[in-house]
Amino acid sequence: MTRNARRPLLLLAAAVVPALGLAACASASSTAPAVAHVVIPAAAHTVTLSLNYGGNADGRKPPAPVTVTSSAKVSEVAGLVAGQPPRQPAGMINCPASDGKALTLVFRADPGGPALATAVLGLDGCEFTDLTVSAKDSTLGKYGSARSMATRVLQVAGVAWKLPPFQWPTA
Repeated sequence: MTRNARRPLLLLAAAVVPALGLAACASASSTAPAVAHVVIPAAAHTVTLSLNYGGNADGRKPPAPVTVTSSAKVSEVAGLVAGQPPRQPAGMINCPASDGKALTLVFRADPGGPALATAVLGLDGCEFTDLTVSAKDSTLGKYGSARSMATRVLQVAGVAWKLPPFQWPTA
């Protein structure tokens, strides 16, 4: 081939290769990565609920922890908590300040046994659910959803606690 005959091939290659690369990137990014579903172990037959009133409770004391041993209630609570979607929205977000208000759920095989899973439902800040199973942490729920989830959990568990306000009134 002569030098002039090679020039159109190079121009064609220069135009086609980037287009193929863009098509490959577009198809790769159009499919969302699979998110593993978090499961609380079936061996969890009890759940202990505890309420934290946060750092600005001004001497207010939360109720004593309660342990639920009804298999049906524990299973339903586990399903509610683990059935939440992965944290939404994903990526960086700005949250209101949190002073630690939370409903904590510790799932165990028996009341004195080691924790099989722990869920912390944030009652201020972004109000997400942090679930730890087998030392693997997952953040679940939509922005601002943990308070309504905590209300549902208390109802299912048969615990008549009143959740603390998002922000305690000043004295």
